[in-house]
Amino acid sequence: MHHIRTPKAVVLAVVFAVSILLSACGSTPIDTTLPGETPDTTEAPATTEAPETTEAPETTEAPETTEAPETTEAPEDGEGDSPPWWLLILIGFALIMLIVAFATRGKKAPVVATVAAATWKDHARAGYAESRRLYDSMGEDMAVWRGNAQFEAATAVGDTAATSRAETWAGLSAGITKASDSLYALEAAAPDPRTAESARSTVTTMLAVRTALDARAEARFAYRTTEAEPEQEGSVLLDARDREIRASRNLVEARNQFALALTNLSTIV
Repeated sequence: MHHIRTPKAVVLAVVFAVSILLSACGSTPIDTTLPGETPDTTEAPATTEAPETTEAPETTEAPETTEAPETTEAPEDGEGDSPPWWLLILIGFALIMLIVAFATRGKKAPVVATVAAATWKDHARAGYAESRRLYDSMGEDMAVWRGNAQFEAATAVGDTAATSRAETWAGLSAGITKASDSLYALEAAAPDPRTAESARSTVTTMLAVRTALDARAEARFAYRTTEAEPEQEGSVLLDARDREIRASRNLVEARNQFALALTNLSTIV
């Protein structure tokens, strides 16, 4: 149930108006005349008779007679019955304020939280921060760990799925998606071709590192598998070793390109 909340100014105005109205009503004489009767007029006082003249000495004149006072006029019918005009205006104004208060109650415009639109600078900062974190994660040690973990899980030598590297590996895809979204937004809102090219290059080199990382992990897994088979010829083991070396070099080269793209992106962040 909603409570009616009337402004204090309206309440004070109504109280003030009612107080004045009561005061005005209290000072107005009450008409006690019955229907059909005519109110009695105030009787005029009897005229004072002039005193009899007293015989005075011949040299003294008699005093003049005293005139009777004028009779008091009776008040006109209906005089003083209606309240003053300014009181009616005040009461009408208070009623208007009450009507407006009730009409506008609960119609306040909702406060809408405005969120500023992200600028190209915001996209650049977000894309750079996430890409820099990925660069640190997608290194040689991560690829070697991944290859060893795959081999150990296949041969039941050990389970490393609960390590911190496993959690980092599992979050690589989500991190790449997050960084790519920010960099694509940067490319679309770039203020100049150089900024757009920097964003595009960062995404391209980042994806190339992820591909090289997977290849390096697979090469490690293949070498460990070949090494574990005693009947394999030495040449097969050498080929597996060469494959691992090439994958490692490709990963290093991809990371170098990624680092260069990050350096260019950092100049506009």
